[in-house]
Amino acid sequence: MSLEEILDGNLEIFKIILESKEEIKSKWEYVVYKANETICEFGEPCEYFYIVVKGFVNIYHTSEKGKTYSQSIYEEGSYIGELELFTDKPFICGVEAITTTEIIRLRKDAFLKWIKTDNSILYYLTKTLASSSYELSQKASYDTLYCLKFRVCEYLVECMKNENYHKHYKIFLNKKYLSEKFVVTTRSINRTLRELADDDIIIIDDDYIKIKNLQRLIEEKEVARFL
Repeated sequence: MSLEEILDGNLEIFKIILESKEEIKSKWEYVVYKANETICEFGEPCEYFYIVVKGFVNIYHTSEKGKTYSQSIYEEGSYIGELELFTDKPFICGVEAITTTEIIRLRKDAFLKWIKTDNSILYYLTKTLASSSYELSQKASYDTLYCLKFRVCEYLVECMKNENYHKHYKIFLNKKYLSEKFVVTTRSINRTLRELADDDIIIIDDDYIKIKNLQRLIEEKEVARFL
């Protein structure tokens, strides 16, 4: 398939790709990963710049003891590998497909040539990397300064605002993922969720969570902010 058939031109980064020079456009490779398949391995050399076309991927760290921390979930339009390619270092995180995921990727030499000759992609990367750094800094302060209940409530509220996350709530609203996201035990997550369930704010359906009363959830989040 051609890039025009693969990409949605409405997304800014896809539009930039479609308007790039033919010598760059012709170098993109299209790859499909199955759910739970590894896309990038922690510590391995980075040879490509990746962009998610469809699906969701988990960006995670795993300690020597086997404890996993989910740093972020990437979706359509998200890119992977820029830090490693710019610094010439191995992958700092593992990357795994959560759902069947379509990816386009560009080899390192072509990527570096692209950003040196195309101001549009250079500006886009600078802008979005700044936004990502801002969000990571905010998350770090929240993880340090606020209690687990506030962070869980805030995450659930944000999920309800994201149409894609809401459609896939069984992926993003399960105890295992929340445990990895907040780097706490499943027992701690269970205790927090049970409090919200007892207050008739959420429903715990097997391993998944359903939001029953969004307004109450928002109110509970604000109360927990000062705990």
